[in-house]
Amino acid sequence: MRVPSTPVITAVALSVLGAVLLWLTNGNMIIIPAICAGIMVMWLFIHYLDLALYCLLAATMVIDQFRVFGFLDAVTTKIPFYLNLNTSTGIGPLVFNPVEMLLVMMVGAWFWRATISREWHLHSIPNAGLAVVFLLMLVFFTGYGLARGGDWKAALWEIRALYYLCFVYFIAAQIIRTRRQVQICVWIIIIGVSIKGFQGCWRYFITRGGDLGTLRAILGHEDSLFIVTVFILFAAYSFLGYRGREYKYLLATFLPNLLTFIFNQRRITYGVLGLSLGIVVAMLPKEQLRKALHVVIPFAILFALYTAAFWNKSGGIAMPAQKVKSMFVKQEGTQDNESNEWRKLEMINLKATVRAYPLGIGFGNKYLMVVEEGDIGDEFPLWRWIPHCALFWVWIKTGFVGFTIFWLFFGTAIVQAMIDYRAMRDPYFKALAMMVILFIVSQVIIAYYDLQITFYRNMIYLGIAMALGTAIRRIEAAELAAQPAPALPSA
Repeated sequence: MRVPSTPVITAVALSVLGAVLLWLTNGNMIIIPAICAGIMVMWLFIHYLDLALYCLLAATMVIDQFRVFGFLDAVTTKIPFYLNLNTSTGIGPLVFNPVEMLLVMMVGAWFWRATISREWHLHSIPNAGLAVVFLLMLVFFTGYGLARGGDWKAALWEIRALYYLCFVYFIAAQIIRTRRQVQICVWIIIIGVSIKGFQGCWRYFITRGGDLGTLRAILGHEDSLFIVTVFILFAAYSFLGYRGREYKYLLATFLPNLLTFIFNQRRITYGVLGLSLGIVVAMLPKEQLRKALHVVIPFAILFALYTAAFWNKSGGIAMPAQKVKSMFVKQEGTQDNESNEWRKLEMINLKATVRAYPLGIGFGNKYLMVVEEGDIGDEFPLWRWIPHCALFWVWIKTGFVGFTIFWLFFGTAIVQAMIDYRAMRDPYFKALAMMVILFIVSQVIIAYYDLQITFYRNMIYLGIAMALGTAIRRIEAAELAAQPAPALPSA
């Protein structure tokens, strides 16, 4: 008797699987084309593994995780990339989102390729041990919080982003192996940020007619930080002497990115940008430092004069000055002042929680409320679980031990990136290394004022950036080793 061929067996198995899924989902006809699309995508990822990384990075840079109040028609908001599939499809068992599907596909494709080729070589990650400890700490305090009666859904919303950070960091560090892959990632980053820059300008000038009214933002909070990263990259390219196509593109898109950065009104990112640019200059070699100071000092003087001139003004042109002012001067009746007062009350409650639970309360549990903060459930339903100060959020959830591991993980990443930056010679790689260093620093600073380490987009982008930082040192070393040795002088 003839044995059925592999294609026939595969077709029968898929048919049975399709029938079972149709039965489980009460005849939902979306499931069959979704499975076919998933199989095709998996086949692509197995053959072109870096394509999965590019798709994840592009989606992260462009697709919004949260709806921006006042703007309902954006395609970037309507794509359910971060929503659980049971929410977007109505299929109950699908309690995961496209991000997680993509991560599983990346790991599965990498494992399949390694199995078939029998090449299990793993690229070393300088702080891999601490990264594993950090991941295990997150797992432990997730279980600990649930064991203490924490809410499972709240815990999932709290901790998902940091899990993404760890997994993306590990897998991206294995995928990125060539200069071309690094260049593609950089292009995705700068094009993605410019798309949001043009989107922000469109919203301000066309949708809103140049008047934000009571609106406090035109893009997501995280987009301001993303714009800061490309400003740092642009400044590093400029001072280190790189004048490739990436530099020219950043120069061409600088104005819309700058305008959107201003109109998005994220005060902390104004300060982070100024601090980052100062660090960029301080990190330059002596020769480039002298040239940079001829640009930075006049610019700093002009900005100081602008701030003084518009200190008590209003309107769009005075917006940056007013945001700077709100950091130092109490402005009664303004939204910025209300935000400051809210954070003060919140900090009282967070400190009380730290004192009451030195070992941490675990993820999924609410922090203590010793003073009333008000209710912002309509804007952010998880406000009793996730405070604005994300650094204290880590502390109250994981206690002193977890908080120490958190600082060791990020601190070691910064130190290692600094070591790599000092060792590299290629201005393209040095500029990217500088951007990675200041991205990590900026993210930690912002975490004190905002809850962005719980945002999916931030942690995915940060994980890929950290992987790029570890890859470029290795790539440059390999390129130098491959160069022919200089010929010895003839006798």
